[in-house]
Amino acid sequence: MTNKKEYCSALLAELREYDESFDTVFIGGGTPTAIGEDLVSLCRALPKAAEFTVEANPGTLTHGLLRGLREAGVNRLSLGVQSFNDNELKALGRIHTAAEAEQAFIMAREAGFNNISIDLMLATPGQTAESLGRSLKKIAELSPEHVSAYSLIVEEGTPFYENTPPLPSEDEERELYWQAVEFLDNIGIKQYEISNFARPGRESRHNLKYWSGEPYVGIGAAAASYHGGYRYRNAADINIYLRGEGRGIDREAVSPSDRLHEKFWLGLRRTAGVEYNGEFPEAVDRLIKSGLLEMSGSMLRLTRKGLDLANVVFSEFV
Repeated sequence: MTNKKEYCSALLAELREYDESFDTVFIGGGTPTAIGEDLVSLCRALPKAAEFTVEANPGTLTHGLLRGLREAGVNRLSLGVQSFNDNELKALGRIHTAAEAEQAFIMAREAGFNNISIDLMLATPGQTAESLGRSLKKIAELSPEHVSAYSLIVEEGTPFYENTPPLPSEDEERELYWQAVEFLDNIGIKQYEISNFARPGRESRHNLKYWSGEPYVGIGAAAASYHGGYRYRNAADINIYLRGEGRGIDREAVSPSDRLHEKFWLGLRRTAGVEYNGEFPEAVDRLIKSGLLEMSGSMLRLTRKGLDLANVVFSEFV
């Protein structure tokens, strides 16, 4: 079993290879809060950033851990709540209950976090408009700064894939999605990306970099980066990573043509859309005539119909 301190030391060693400053830091990719005080030590050693986010599973949080993270410079918390209905949490295999998720949020506020995001899962086994409504009502009561609402995707190789429980239909999934969009909008949490919602000024600065095509550095096993005009990743095998090997593999130069395509299939995820300068005129004209895209001033963006068929739109620019 990998030693947690050894892995954290390897992360810092990799970070020191980059001679530059970072204005956002995001620690995620699983349940980083599961390593407890080792995570606090890591955060203390990391460069302080204007936005410093840690993903957290509500079932792993304590008052002490939250205070430690806040004192270490973490100023944004992303809580993997998923649902405020116990039957849905059980179906998803989550280790926390709805009451524990609510308590985790309250503890985070008490620890001084004034920028908290809640993850909400849509179209889960057994989810209905009524049960989603209960989760949304609890979100309104807690009043987070940010919400990420993703529909469940059953990936090959997961327990759900081998034994998929009954799920809402595609039409029901769309109804649940728009129920969430409209509810959040009514309480001042505005949609700024297909699956992300925030109070004004509380959009995730880190994730906006992905959708805007800005460079980013990924640290750790299996981490991906876009830096210096290249995309690359680290080996997924932790033992290889700890030996200092397997960094920057699958290195691929990003050409001007690649960047142009990415401008559209990444940037159109944002509700503001992308600055349009006449690129891909035939595809854009076709998508506008199909009611999937629209112009708003100089910005090209998805329509409501386009949000429902976003993958169809993106496929035109891949």
